[in-house]
Amino acid sequence: MPLKHAILGLLNYADMSGYDIDRFFKSSIAFYWHAQTSQIYKELNNLTANHYVESDIVYQSDKPNKKLFHITDEGKVELHRWLADANIDDIMKYKNPLLIKIFFSGNLGIDQTMRLLEKYIQSCAQIIEDMNADINKISEFEAQIEQKDESFFWSMTMTYGFMYYQNEIKWANWCIDKLKERIS
Repeated sequence: MPLKHAILGLLNYADMSGYDIDRFFKSSIAFYWHAQTSQIYKELNNLTANHYVESDIVYQSDKPNKKLFHITDEGKVELHRWLADANIDDIMKYKNPLLIKIFFSGNLGIDQTMRLLEKYIQSCAQIIEDMNADINKISEFEAQIEQKDESFFWSMTMTYGFMYYQNEIKWANWCIDKLKERIS
């Protein structure tokens, strides 16, 4: 389950509160693995129950107390086991609701399908813009975890994201061009 392992990966860098995990998740991992805040907290409870993480209460006088999570030795073993697993069967299973909509768009008018694709292009462009803003946060996060080599791998995933969404825009524009050909 990638959410479990993403959380273990973050905690392997540094101890974090649920809020910290949610914040870093949304600014680094969310463009390729989305999770609601409630899912993150639920998974933290599961990880604690499985002894992959533990937590301590940090008492604060000027703010509410917070629960600080850290990965256990068992959690590190599980993270390493998952990272080293070369089975890609689950990775190759692909679900895309947009493609299901496009597949059945013969039931819509061409103009409605083009509007859907145009909206998709706008959404992809917004994600690219957000990712550009997140690139600046890499050095900030790297400084917090004090592991300089990690950003090399983070840049690989960011590059994947840029290329993915640029390709999605290219594909959607191609579809729009094909739809325009049908009406001319």
